[in-house]
Amino acid sequence: MVTKVFRRLGRINLAVEPTLRYIWVLLRAAYFIRLRRRLRTLDSGKAVKATLAHNLRHLYWSNERMNLLLFPLAVIETLRRDARILVVGPRNENDLYTLAGLGFRFENLVGLDLISYSPRIHLGDMHAIPFPDGSFDSVVCGWTLSYSTDPQRAANELARVTKPGGIVAIGVEYSTLTPDDERKLAGYTLQDPEQAGRRVNSTADLKALFRPHIGTVFFEHDAPGRRTHTAAAIKSDVSNVAVVFSLAS
Repeated sequence: MVTKVFRRLGRINLAVEPTLRYIWVLLRAAYFIRLRRRLRTLDSGKAVKATLAHNLRHLYWSNERMNLLLFPLAVIETLRRDARILVVGPRNENDLYTLAGLGFRFENLVGLDLISYSPRIHLGDMHAIPFPDGSFDSVVCGWTLSYSTDPQRAANELARVTKPGGIVAIGVEYSTLTPDDERKLAGYTLQDPEQAGRRVNSTADLKALFRPHIGTVFFEHDAPGRRTHTAAAIKSDVSNVAVVFSLAS
């Protein structure tokens, strides 16, 4: 009975209003995690060690920064409302419901994460995405690539599962923090110490990872404010980097 109620409410476009959407996402998370015991995790040999612990700690947290990637998708005329879209690293269902609120069919929206409780989010690793070539009309990867020790491999996988001419939307947080800075702030680091000083930190860095695959660049946001967390404090308005482009045919 409870499941039927959730399915019916899921068809209502609560995603239009952010507060209602977030409440709905929290209710569904509580239902699947607390009542259904559906929380599962997957280790990745290509992710920094603190990835799972950090994201489990913030599992119920949603941030509107994903609008940088999701909103442009709604106005690209080659991306149909019935497009099949993969969101990599969503943590919870907020991004999926945001896309539904923008007019995309919810049944065609899929998540992929190392953490999953939702039937809409597959358990999997972005370095070995468990879908065939060209499975999606669009692939979204927001604020997830920074956890990778092999971002080129992740980028290759994201491009592989996107159809020729499909849309890739990818973003990262702008940061000048060193691994030592992160340890002072959080007690652990969210970047690979071996790649310190070579982190993906600009639209140029993102485009370099996808250079053989880039067709048309529809949107580019290169952290114009250059706001970053510091070793002394976490900023609430940190800058972000985002690129939305078509995959070359």
